[in-house]
Amino acid sequence: MQFKHPELLWGLLLLLIPILVHLLRLRRFRDTPFTNVRILKKILVEANRSSRLKKWLLLLARLGLIAALVLAFCQPFLSSQTVGKPKDILVYLDNSFSMQVQEGNSSLLQNTVQDLLQFLPEDLRFTLMTQSRTYREVEVRDIQQELLDLGFDPGSTDPAEVQLRADAYFASRDSAERELWLLSDFIGWDREAWASWNNARVRAVRATAGNPVNISLDTAFFGNKNPETLELLVSLSYEGPWQNTPVSLYDGQRLVAKTTAEIQDDGAVLARFLIPAGEGLNGIVQINDNGLPYDNVLYLSHNPPEKIRVLGIGPSPSPYLARIFSPAEFAYAESDLRTLDYGLINRQHLVVLNELEAVPEPLARALQEFSAQGGVLLVIPAADARIESYNTLLAPLGAGLQPRVEGDNPITGIVFDHPRFQGVFEKQVENFEYPRAGLYFPLEGTLPAMLKFQDGQAFLSGIDGLYVCAAPLGDASGNFRFSPLIVPTLYSIGRGSLPGSDLYYQVGKEASLDLDLTLEEDNIVEMRGAEYSFIPLQQSFSRKTRLIFGDEPRLAGNYLIEYQGGPIRQASFNYPRTESLGRDTPAGLPDRFEIYPDVERLVAQYQNSMAITSLWKWFVILALLFVLVETFLQKLMR
Repeated sequence: MQFKHPELLWGLLLLLIPILVHLLRLRRFRDTPFTNVRILKKILVEANRSSRLKKWLLLLARLGLIAALVLAFCQPFLSSQTVGKPKDILVYLDNSFSMQVQEGNSSLLQNTVQDLLQFLPEDLRFTLMTQSRTYREVEVRDIQQELLDLGFDPGSTDPAEVQLRADAYFASRDSAERELWLLSDFIGWDREAWASWNNARVRAVRATAGNPVNISLDTAFFGNKNPETLELLVSLSYEGPWQNTPVSLYDGQRLVAKTTAEIQDDGAVLARFLIPAGEGLNGIVQINDNGLPYDNVLYLSHNPPEKIRVLGIGPSPSPYLARIFSPAEFAYAESDLRTLDYGLINRQHLVVLNELEAVPEPLARALQEFSAQGGVLLVIPAADARIESYNTLLAPLGAGLQPRVEGDNPITGIVFDHPRFQGVFEKQVENFEYPRAGLYFPLEGTLPAMLKFQDGQAFLSGIDGLYVCAAPLGDASGNFRFSPLIVPTLYSIGRGSLPGSDLYYQVGKEASLDLDLTLEEDNIVEMRGAEYSFIPLQQSFSRKTRLIFGDEPRLAGNYLIEYQGGPIRQASFNYPRTESLGRDTPAGLPDRFEIYPDVERLVAQYQNSMAITSLWKWFVILALLFVLVETFLQKLMR
């Protein structure tokens, strides 16, 4: 029991007054009995005993009356141990895309916001944390309009990030009592992520919708290609019973085609479109369903391929390189050392150092500068290569050649996980006709292998701006030049020297796009969308400009890349689809979470834990009872 005015307990000293009065009244004169009053003496003794009992009972009643009145004025009450201690309440409101699902006539987010506005006490101070914003130390009336205007955030609900933000908030506070209220559908939450978290008491409300049904446009990619047409495949996923849904393809505002997605034998759902190969596409793929709205649109862009400039430097022409780097996609040129124009090097995207006996020092410096400026270099040594001159070129770039090794060595390993082989092979081929090298120069450095010899040594290594082959390709002792592997390998290196834009990029995920553009001084590249424009991070090289995406853009859509007021090409961005599925298998939550069916019961339980039971009325009633007891003793007892 606690007291609102404990200082009034000094009033209990008043109990001394009836005690002193009682003690004083106990003083009586002693009577001496006579023989002729023996019967009277017996009557007086009995009367004295009854009076003494009455006095003790009156004393107890008066002591109880005074004590009850004093305690009533102290206003005693009962409460939990946490009442009166500093308390911090952090409310996390999930406004990710998964909260768009409809429950009744409103979304889960709108229903949760209405519950907060309706059931949170007006005088309750708390901190509200959404996906992207935090409102510190507010009352519900302070942020009523912000809650009503709250939109959906493209980021997925990452429980680890929520935990880090909650840790950071509570670390800045010195409150004794901490509570975290989680209001979410908990799609994609990891039970183990919170299993050991004990920074606050956790109350959770799971927002749910009955019978979830949703169809999502997941991704798009090219299938079969030919010089005239490209097959555009759009992958869909669904939750609930499958419904035949029309899929529409727009080029800007113009409807290009409409088809119906089909379930494949392997369970995948695909929609197919044919588009012209040599034309650009400002694409929007769209469906209509009653599930989540955000995944009903997929933006994509197809730009006509730019020709990649390739320069081959060797002692003689190489017809096999000219066939691989065909005029349809590449601008291929060759030169020998005697007629080489060094000024051409910096204007290329890819330089192939093709079986030179030695690399002159001026050429080595020019190629090192070329590589530093973002160019891609492919080094193929000659059979009689002077490795000292080659290492003069390669050592500053982190690679090198060892002395020549002769002997037949088959090339048996393809590193399918290498970035240059991504999407090149339909499946991982293990049994094929292995090409061979009759001599090779073991490679030094840390470049990842693309192709390997049978003994595990690298035949071709490289990444990004440098690729080094361990053996000559035109030497009679080897046959790699005639192997089917040479075309996809060198072609992928060529295409990677100026990667074209992807069909689309993901909002919030780091990515880059290389433009065949040299920035002039004080000029920048801008990106303009229908509702939103931004200036991306950009890195300028001597022959290209690299755009870097991550924090920007924040909105999905098709964007026009502009330079000096004119359009260059297009790029598309889509929100991640991680919020689309998983509602039929909700994530498990740690057992220590206090789960409530709705916000109303969470708030009611919180208020009950903070409730104070006043006892002063009961002490007033007790005082009245003592008055009645005293009156009864005075009237009825002699």
